[in-house]
Amino acid sequence: MAIYDNKRLVIKVCKLFYEDNISQKDISSWLGISKPQVCRILNFAKKNHIVEFTINNPYSQEFELEKKLIEKYSLKEAFVFNFPYKNTDEAIEKLGECCADQLDKYFTDNSIIGVMSGRTIAAISNFAHRLTRENLNFVPFVGNLGARGNSWHANVIAENFAHKTGGNYNLINAPILLQSKETCGLIKKEPSISQILAKGRECNIALIGIGEINLSSTSCLCGAFSEENINKLTAQNAVASVCTSYVSKDGKILDTELNLRTIGVSLNELTKSTTIAFSAGKEKIEATKAVLKSGYIDIFMTSQDIAEELLISNSSSF
Repeated sequence: MAIYDNKRLVIKVCKLFYEDNISQKDISSWLGISKPQVCRILNFAKKNHIVEFTINNPYSQEFELEKKLIEKYSLKEAFVFNFPYKNTDEAIEKLGECCADQLDKYFTDNSIIGVMSGRTIAAISNFAHRLTRENLNFVPFVGNLGARGNSWHANVIAENFAHKTGGNYNLINAPILLQSKETCGLIKKEPSISQILAKGRECNIALIGIGEINLSSTSCLCGAFSEENINKLTAQNAVASVCTSYVSKDGKILDTELNLRTIGVSLNELTKSTTIAFSAGKEKIEATKAVLKSGYIDIFMTSQDIAEELLISNSSSF
């Protein structure tokens, strides 16, 4: 007779373990059976519905969407947050708060954390909080988005994260886009610039937003990109920008003339980091799909309505 044929013994083991919180080792000693036997009894009880679990899970819809996103886009992890919002600004703010709460587990002592420019990453930095981690170093991935002062600049975001978490930060004292490739090449050779770009490429964690290619994009609103720049990228079928990379609808990183005049780290250079992408606002659906298709994203965080759109619109074509 197998040990789990003794129903009374099975019930007693389950009660001791699940209700009385007695360890398997102590149960083994008390009942005079081996620890492997205790383990087999507990497994038998679960398989045969002697023990059943009910998890009061208010996130069941979100978790299901996360699972589908992971499968669809070959992600390591996904986070879907359900919150109401009236407009894109409010969506960005609420997503920023949700994401900031989840980032703690990825930050470890001595981490180098690269940050992109943009409204979403700026919102996340506003909700960052002091951590017990030591020597966090925040590094901007790109130069400044034009001459206008704004909280969306990568330099400002790196500084904000450092102040909120108790870490330190670096700056890239140069614009993101230069007028000529010759000038860009010379600036990149400056030690104060080249060293920060090298550190960005070596970062442990990359925090990136997903930008659109249109006149409403952060790059245009900050004055870094002109209408002519946008038209050139659109002519090359670019639908998204990430760091200094421009991505086509099918997820390919494009080789553009702007790359020769841009100061920053490209998406495909982040080979050593855990790359975490964030997206808010339905106007970014196409850009978000393209970046997720690129294969460079490890972890993705978004709102529930965006997750649903990404899965529906890709169900037949991806």
